[in-house]
Amino acid sequence: MTDPSRETEKRNTKSVLSRVNLASAAVATTALLIASVYLGVFIWSSGQGTTLSEYEKQAIDVVSMQNKITARWNQTVDAFNDSTVYTQEEHVVLFSTSLDSVHDLITDSQAVIDQWIEIDVPSEHVSSYQLGLQALMAMQDGLILFGEYFQNSIDTLVADQIRAEEASAKLVYAAELWQAAAEVAATEG
Repeated sequence: MTDPSRETEKRNTKSVLSRVNLASAAVATTALLIASVYLGVFIWSSGQGTTLSEYEKQAIDVVSMQNKITARWNQTVDAFNDSTVYTQEEHVVLFSTSLDSVHDLITDSQAVIDQWIEIDVPSEHVSSYQLGLQALMAMQDGLILFGEYFQNSIDTLVADQIRAEEASAKLVYAAELWQAAAEVAATEG
C-alpha cells in the first residue's frame, strides 16, 4: 500500500521544482536573444558598406561567449525541469548537479566580464558598452543567486520559491539591459 503523505510530498516537490524553473528558462532564453540582437546591430552596420571596427569585433567575440554561457544555462534549466524528484536523495543529486553547473557558469561568466573590461572602447560606443557590462554583471549576479538557491535547497531539502524568483528577476534585468544596449548601439556612430 502506498503512503498517502509520501504521494502528496512527491507531487508537491515536483510541482514546486517545475514552476520555479520554467520561468527561469524563459528568462534566460530572452537574455540570449537580446544578446544576439546586440550582436546583430554590429553585423547589420557592417552590411551597410563599412567594415567592423576592432571594438566591434571584440564586442562580438565577447557577446558570442556570453551567448554560449546563456545556452549552457538553458541546458541546465532544461535538465532540471526534465528531472523527476521523488526522494530526498534524488533532490540532493538534482540540486547538486545544478549547483555544479552554475558554479562553472559563474566562473566562465567572470572570464567574459574580464574580457569585456579589456576592450578598448571608442568614445562613441561608451554608452552601449557600459550597458553591456551591466548586463554581463547582472547575468552573473543572477547565476550567483541561483547558486545560492541550489545550495540552500540542498541544505534544507526545500525549493525556496522566493529565492528562485529573486534569481529570475536578476536574469530579467540582464535581458532588459541587453535590450537597452542594443537600442543604444543602433544609434551610435
